[in-house]
Amino acid sequence: MKHTRIALIGSLCIFCLIMAVMPATAAPTSGSSWNSDPEHVAAMQAFVAYAGAKGEAQMNGAISYIGTISNGAGTAPLSTLETQFEGTVFSVQSMTTGDEIQQAESQLKTDRTDFVSTAKSDLKEYNGTGKALEQSVNASVMAQATTLQELENTWWTDRQTARMNEFSTNDQKRNGILANLTAKGVDVSQAQAVENQIQQEGSALNTALTSRDESAIKAANQDLATLNQQFAGIIKGYRSELRTKVTTTALPATAITPGISP
Repeated sequence: MKHTRIALIGSLCIFCLIMAVMPATAAPTSGSSWNSDPEHVAAMQAFVAYAGAKGEAQMNGAISYIGTISNGAGTAPLSTLETQFEGTVFSVQSMTTGDEIQQAESQLKTDRTDFVSTAKSDLKEYNGTGKALEQSVNASVMAQATTLQELENTWWTDRQTARMNEFSTNDQKRNGILANLTAKGVDVSQAQAVENQIQQEGSALNTALTSRDESAIKAANQDLATLNQQFAGIIKGYRSELRTKVTTTALPATAITPGISP
């Protein structure tokens, strides 16, 4: 990944922290269990560590430039915001649930927005230029390129491990359902066909994660979500038919005694 390209809106550098939650996953076994799953938490922590380090490098570059054009007069508020940002990034590493990390990401977004707003005001007040600001930010990010690449690699590895382990867990659950219904005499061929498609899509997802192709990852997750819905609908139909069959079998035969005409 190139760390030198910084998007500009007007004359202000926008810090590309990409503070998003881990990409949506398809039909987790249990929301509460995944929320505290160590692998999922580790992947989220790795993302914040990477995005946080990049954000800090960008902030340092901006502070350096603002300090130059203001003779140090405009850096105190920015430094305070950066310190808050760094503290939140650091705190995430000791968090144990996805909900906690999501709240921290929300705070990081707020800190980033406040930093950008303050930097924008300073840029105008001290007659700075967007181009010079961009150069300072880029130089600061490039100085941390090796560290950022290592953090990014860790994030991708943890992300792939967590996502594919979740897929395997859900796959085991689906196959368990099929085995249980088969044992009860249900023809599960339709659901099995969908399960086969899910397994193929899981392989596509793993390939996309390996190649770090975000568009392919999104497409695979969307396809998995659709297939999981199809699978759930078919299973619901099987169970409904099974309950009807069991109920019908359990009903006692009504004995009819011929009546005697008066």
